[in-house]
Amino acid sequence: MKYETIKVGYSKNISTITLNRPDRLNAMSLAMVRELMRACDEVEQSGKARVVIFAGAGRAFSAGLDLEEMKKAMTLKPAEQESILRLLDLMFLRVRKVELPTIAAVNGLAVGGGCALAIACDIRIASEDAKIGAVFVKRGLSAADVGVSWTLPRLVGAGWAAELMLTGDAIDAAQAERIRLFNHVVPAAQLMKAARELAAKLASGPPLGLKLTKRALYRSLWYGLPSQLEYEAVAQTLCFLSDDFQEGVKSFLEKREPEFHGY
Repeated sequence: MKYETIKVGYSKNISTITLNRPDRLNAMSLAMVRELMRACDEVEQSGKARVVIFAGAGRAFSAGLDLEEMKKAMTLKPAEQESILRLLDLMFLRVRKVELPTIAAVNGLAVGGGCALAIACDIRIASEDAKIGAVFVKRGLSAADVGVSWTLPRLVGAGWAAELMLTGDAIDAAQAERIRLFNHVVPAAQLMKAARELAAKLASGPPLGLKLTKRALYRSLWYGLPSQLEYEAVAQTLCFLSDDFQEGVKSFLEKREPEFHGY
């Protein structure tokens, strides 16, 4: 599939989706938003990936929404403006619903919509020079946008979420790691190597088991414990009946690494 604002690559069961507008610090145009959703569909349907890495070309992960496009949007009718906002929400939701494990490799700025994309991923690895923030209020907007008001407090707690959203401050990588917004921080030159190493570790796992684990993880944020136990029982039964489970047991008994195939 051809893209203008992103790049999609595959290697050893890992797909890397790279935001590719480095001259604009990977600011998200509406074309990029649409292409990100298409890329999620492509990667899931390709059968060539078990893990997805989201990355940014050049000096930034993403500086957020393209303000030149947003300036033009100010001249549109309210209904047309709302449709743009809905499109952004759909992009966030599509990334969140990718059934494969997702890793954000955050370099440089990840602010506004870039922050939203990073925290929509399951895991975040950042370079030491990264900065992340929900800067919406500094542009006269509400920070309750693109899923941030749902995701951020679940990652860092209500107190830190309130401070980040209400001040609009972007924090450095060390502080983001301290409040558990970043899982790991590494030297800039090691960022993609670290992201690929973690992706390879995940890709070696059982695809069905990982998919059902991810579903259960996020489902637990909506449902109570009794309902979650019912879901876990169904998910575990499906895994128990899979060839991958038999391989897991057999490899353990034979004292070797398992070779999972996703069925």
